[in-house]
Amino acid sequence: MIGKITPRGKRVEGLIYYLSGPGQNVEHTDPHIVAGWRHPAELEPPLRPTGGRDFRRLNGVLQQTLAALGDRAPSRPGWHCVARGAPTDRMLSDDEWAQVAGEIMDRTGLAPYGEEDDAVRWVAIRHGPDHIHIVATLARQDGGRARVSNDYYRVREDCQAIEGRFGLRRTA
Repeated sequence: MIGKITPRGKRVEGLIYYLSGPGQNVEHTDPHIVAGWRHPAELEPPLRPTGGRDFRRLNGVLQQTLAALGDRAPSRPGWHCVARGAPTDRMLSDDEWAQVAGEIMDRTGLAPYGEEDDAVRWVAIRHGPDHIHIVATLARQDGGRARVSNDYYRVREDCQAIEGRFGLRRTA
């Protein structure tokens, strides 16, 4: 499994819209939330009468912790990690991808198990069979700033542990 952290962004709203939409070449199939700081059913954007999703509530609650920090909020608060299985790996279920996302957030220290109410707010979106995108705002719910030191290494270590547990192809 490969975990890739992209450069931090200024706005998570645009990323959420893109990941939940059709994609540039209509490659996003069945986009939905598989995990988050709350149960996915609580976070999944409701359908509008036109058939599209209404992301205002989700984006609003993701931004609340940043607003609470005020001037102390990071200038680039958007954290984005892609976790992808190898083409030859079996397809993981939504529940398995939720475990992967939770473990990545725990291992990086952004949302340790047992501290969900104090840690960062995040969602994991699956819009393809072989990968998820984890999007987080780098402001903790307890009023502190999130620490992301060594997150690249921690995601890599976690991906290697996940490979062994789920019987996926080992990567270098």
